[in-house]
Amino acid sequence: MKYFLYWGCSLEASGANFLVSLRPVCEALGMEFDEIEDWSCCGASISYVGGNDLAIKVLNARNLALAEAAGGFDIVAPCSSCYIQMNKVNHEIQQDPLLASTVNEILAEGGLSYSGKIRVRHLLDVLYHDIGGEAISKLVIHPLEGIKVAGYVGCQSVRPYGEYDSVENPVIQDRIISSLGAEAVPFPNKMRCCGSGIFLTEMEYCARLVKEILDDAIGHGAELVSTVCPMCAMNLENYQGRINRMLGTEFDIPIVYLTQLMAVAFGMDPKTEAALDYNIIPPERVLN
Repeated sequence: MKYFLYWGCSLEASGANFLVSLRPVCEALGMEFDEIEDWSCCGASISYVGGNDLAIKVLNARNLALAEAAGGFDIVAPCSSCYIQMNKVNHEIQQDPLLASTVNEILAEGGLSYSGKIRVRHLLDVLYHDIGGEAISKLVIHPLEGIKVAGYVGCQSVRPYGEYDSVENPVIQDRIISSLGAEAVPFPNKMRCCGSGIFLTEMEYCARLVKEILDDAIGHGAELVSTVCPMCAMNLENYQGRINRMLGTEFDIPIVYLTQLMAVAFGMDPKTEAALDYNIIPPERVLN
């Protein structure tokens, strides 16, 4: 199965352990990826600082046009911010002829056009609906038995369209966790926002958001938290020490990407393929 992989900016920097673990895991599952040549940022970051709405739409339309011209495969966007931005723009172009005309007029300056035929999909969607839990289970040689995992979905991975999972009670990440042999613990705050890109400007407010999420996960027995969102991973992991100082908590729970769990369960190298050494809070104490 062939797809375009759009990893965006985060997976080249703060979320590098997501990309490093994603590649061998997906290859083992029979997925083939092409890069969208000369791709550009999805605009998620500039939206926080007043980026022009049309500019953000054109950034995404440009990526869609490049993919359409290069083969038209489904685009897999592992980053939840990239996914929601590109998928939203894709829907808007498909549903609004005036917007499509405006965007294509701008794209024409670069010799591009977009007809609206590309599908934008989240990695969870492809893993569950194209690959399936049974195929994932067959590759498990190191079952994560006895490990309790809180599958944190966040506020962007399935919204706003709910195309592959429930927007109120998502289950796909938990089912994949279970297929690895781990226990997916009940986690009511699995869709609670972590503060996303406003964490640094609204530290006190966002610290309390993360506290509620981690308290909920730990309170339901989780030994680590799994996510598929680079921004969520950063906010839940990087700021635990600061939150402890601000709010008097004692958080020290590992935050991992789902693909890191999959790489470990598949018996892959902990560093070069699972990228566990990229994590700030070592997950090896739970996964070994």
